[in-house]
Amino acid sequence: MNKFLEILQAKNISTDKIENLISKSKLLNVKSQSLLIESNTICDKAYFVLKGGFVCRYIDEELEIEKTINFYLADFHPFMSCVDGYFLETKTQCELRAIANSEVIEFYKKEIDIIIGQDIDFFKFYHSLVTKALQEENDFKLKIISYSSERLYSYLIKHCPKVIQQVPSKFIAEFMGISSEWLSKLKHRI
Repeated sequence: MNKFLEILQAKNISTDKIENLISKSKLLNVKSQSLLIESNTICDKAYFVLKGGFVCRYIDEELEIEKTINFYLADFHPFMSCVDGYFLETKTQCELRAIANSEVIEFYKKEIDIIIGQDIDFFKFYHSLVTKALQEENDFKLKIISYSSERLYSYLIKHCPKVIQQVPSKFIAEFMGISSEWLSKLKHRI
């Protein structure tokens, strides 16, 4: 919880406001491979990863598509939600799956909305947090679309070493749109 508190304090959020936010949160322990959010459900929560990690996977049951679209680790993109459902308050087409035994802080969107409506400092913090998260997600999507497999894997090695070290190869291959076997060949080549 210390890292989360440090982030809030660094943004000059007062102690009483931090305590108010924490009082409305819930600490969860999530077992590896468990779903925190299932596809086709309303995603009305946001999370901060304290320990472990998650993948966000796009699920289309009709077309039988399962594709990793983002990674969330304690020290890499620690704020997470299923964006497609969170902001529109509709059913998400994504899932948040634990890739290790994990610990997260859970926040309900309605509680966050109340706090940002009452506190300009928290609103600024939340706005910058959401903007940064959306920019990072968009950057990932642009790379998936435009980079070759080799270039994308090289990018992950150089700019996202925590992902390479902590995320199982199955999900990295899924993110890259290649088979696990092809990823293995890329690893040996690079």
